[in-house]
Amino acid sequence: MHQPIRDNLEDYLKGFTRQVPQAFHAHLVACEECASELRLLETQANMLRSLRSVEDAGPMPGFYARVRERIEDQGRVSVWSIFLQPSFGRRLAIASATLALLLGTYLVSTEPGNPSVASAPAVATDTVNVSASETGAAGDSLQQQRRDAVLVDLASFHE
Repeated sequence: MHQPIRDNLEDYLKGFTRQVPQAFHAHLVACEECASELRLLETQANMLRSLRSVEDAGPMPGFYARVRERIEDQGRVSVWSIFLQPSFGRRLAIASATLALLLGTYLVSTEPGNPSVASAPAVATDTVNVSASETGAAGDSLQQQRRDAVLVDLASFHE
């Protein structure tokens, strides 16, 4: 296209023929190539205008209300709602069971070898009726042995 056509093509296609200079029309009459190309562009512009909707394309009734409801519903999500999801609940239950099993195993493995409850040493004092004849040296030695046994029991006591 030649220069006068290029300069005023947009105004002509929009329909502003009054603003187009006289040189534009004179060039169209003289140059058949520019005139045929301009007719093609004008045909395309008319086809594109025909595709435009007659009425203003706006949202359907209730669109904004539905959008607002959706936004409000998404805003109400709580941190605690994650516990209501089935997959998370299942994982939490498995993790809790595993932790309980590990703690139980640890407690059982750290117990001492004797499961009985440790208690103070039993002091067995046999009260034997000692007759008057044994109260001599033999009686004193028996008394001393008993005292030594109790002392050894107390000294060797371990928890």
